Amino acid sequence: MFTHVSKAVGRLQPLRRRYLLMKSQGCEFRMTGCSMTTGSSSSSDYFDILGVERTFVQSPDELKTKYKSLMTRFHPDRHTTSSDEIKIQQALLATNVTRAYSVIEDPLARALHLLELDGHTIGGESDQSSVLMSNSFLMEIMEAREEVDHASTDAQLKPLLKACQIRQSELCQELEKSFNNDYNVDEAKLQTAQLQYWRRIEETILDKITSTE
Repeated sequence: MFTHVSKAVGRLQPLRRRYLLMKSQGCEFRMTGCSMTTGSSSSSDYFDILGVERTFVQSPDELKTKYKSLMTRFHPDRHTTSSDEIKIQQALLATNVTRAYSVIEDPLARALHLLELDGHTIGGESDQSSVLMSNSFLMEIMEAREEVDHASTDAQLKPLLKACQIRQSELCQELEKSFNNDYNVDEAKLQTAQLQYWRRIEETILDKITSTE
């Protein structure tokens, strides 16, 4: 999507050997408010990396603006006279920014990240989200999967895709309330798990469909 990212990666390949050497000497890098520090590795806060509020509701335009601004700041052309160590640092920053953007721009990944930052996971042994699924929801998912399995043409698949995307949009609206109104973690976990089900169905449809126009 942004061609300068791939170009930047290509230009930084000669620094890979130096980076591996530094890692072997015990040097680790992590992001803190878009600055580079050294220390032990820890879970990244992608909201902090992008400089946006830690909330489920995000403006796509603001996220894109933040991303492009940070990538311009860390672009190799701005550091041609810097030392190899600084170039490596800037490359790691750019990598973290790209990863942060890919997570925060996606509603499902964003919800999972919010839960993760608060120590909650979906699908682990201690997670009970699947147990909380109602029979009616599981039946809805089973019926949706059967419809997708039996559909063989775009004319059959496109209405299913639209219905799937509408259901995901409805769940995102519910997640907004769960995350922003006194943070109901149980509801947020359940809705995020449900969103995962619908995302998988959407991916299956997109694999089968020949045109989304």
